[in-house]
Amino acid sequence: MTKPFSPNNPAHTTFLDQFTSHTADALHHQNQAVSESLNRRQIPSSQVRSLEEAYHVSLKLGDNLPLNPIKKQILQQLDAVVYFLRDFHIGVLGQRTSIFNLYDVEIQVESNLRYQVTFESGKLLIQIPYWQMAVLDRYLPYQTLKYYWRSGKHLPRFSPIRKVWWLVDPIGELRSNLRSTLLVAIQKQILGIDQLFVKFNLLDDGKQTHRDAQGNNPDKTGLKNNAIAFLKGTVKEEKLGVNLELVLENQDDAKIAQLLAVYKKNLADLDQLEELVETGAFTLQEKLNEEESQVDVKMFGFVNVGNYHRIDVAVNVSNGYLKKYVDVIPRKSNIKARQFGFVNVYTIDDITVKPNFHGALTLNFETAALERALKELELVQ
Repeated sequence: MTKPFSPNNPAHTTFLDQFTSHTADALHHQNQAVSESLNRRQIPSSQVRSLEEAYHVSLKLGDNLPLNPIKKQILQQLDAVVYFLRDFHIGVLGQRTSIFNLYDVEIQVESNLRYQVTFESGKLLIQIPYWQMAVLDRYLPYQTLKYYWRSGKHLPRFSPIRKVWWLVDPIGELRSNLRSTLLVAIQKQILGIDQLFVKFNLLDDGKQTHRDAQGNNPDKTGLKNNAIAFLKGTVKEEKLGVNLELVLENQDDAKIAQLLAVYKKNLADLDQLEELVETGAFTLQEKLNEEESQVDVKMFGFVNVGNYHRIDVAVNVSNGYLKKYVDVIPRKSNIKARQFGFVNVYTIDDITVKPNFHGALTLNFETAALERALKELELVQ
């Protein structure tokens, strides 16, 4: 870590040690909240990185600034950051995301700063002017920090990403809903596999619980028939592109059990889940860019000075999956606005096209996980 304080200021060095220790304790303390929250989503702690491992929080203080008037506020800011990181970590299910991942948070207190939050290359930078912190007791509370992130205020004002932040925000409503929907479907599928394992005396890895387990099953084709019925009833063969019955009819029970075990492993793969969320979100963006809404505004008048017109277009979007598993069908919207008047001063037309999600995308993760399992076992090309 580069030294953010003056090396000639022992008070700064001492406080940096206190800040570092407080950070480690605060992050460690919030791990329990993260673990409990994700356990309720049936995500084991073994799959979740600790907050200390995932994030680094640092402090940069301008040289020759009196430290005593702002110690309390700095620690308050640190606590707010830790609460935000806790919620962020829960939101991404304790995993890395492919874009807008958060690695570092740096708190800067200087004399010549603007009060702002910016984000670049995985670092969230919180800048607070010294006089505001010292005189006004000002820092960025947890709820305000969360609002800044959710509303995209940490991005440059004219950044094109800011316009679609609702789509790319890793903890935004769209992606959070997609993750929640997928987790419910995954848990249901895993439960079905576990029930088959119990019924046919199999372990979690698909191996027999004892050597003569297969012999104890009076119907040796029972596992195959039950597995085929289960898979055909829960995945979309038209998306898979194969007939499961034809693919599996010549496989023995050992191979079927192996397939179920690999399938279960793939269902629990949070990295692939995040990849699917990413694919679904960007497929949605492509479809919205292509959607057939037409907005036509015409103004009539002798002098165009002074009317402000705002038109909101709601686009209903439904259904999706991992390129071949994502189907997004926006509805057509034709908007025609006509304004008449003798005096229309400085006409401003503000037209917003915004998606209106009911259930957002439906992502068929089960089928993608099964396709991956079939390919891993070389049962399909």
